Amino acid sequence: MIAGMLKNWRFVLALVVCVSIVFAWQYDHVAQYRRGRDSMAAEISGRLKDAAIEKAKQDRESSAMYQADKAVREEKERVRYVQVPKLIERVVYRNVCVDADGVSVINAAVADGN
Repeated sequence: MIAGMLKNWRFVLALVVCVSIVFAWQYDHVAQYRRGRDSMAAEISGRLKDAAIEKAKQDRESSAMYQADKAVREEKERVRYVQVPKLIERVVYRNVCVDADGVSVINAAVADGN
């Protein structure tokens, strides 16, 4: 068998060269695929990171707006809690439960949407 291979050494050499070219070509394609996959994974990770940072920024802004609105609502509610007992302590001798000041406080509360 070795004698047969030595007789056809050109054919064997050509076959070895062809096989090595195919393997080199295959290895190059695998390397290109891996490079592309890694670069796309890095790009997607960057996009996700940027989106998370933007979402956190929006969340902080909306939280700050909510806290400001909540403080305004709580202040209005505190004012009502202070005004209502003052109005209740007044003596009213009419057949009406709430005087004009009480009606204005109730109308203000209704206008605020609470």
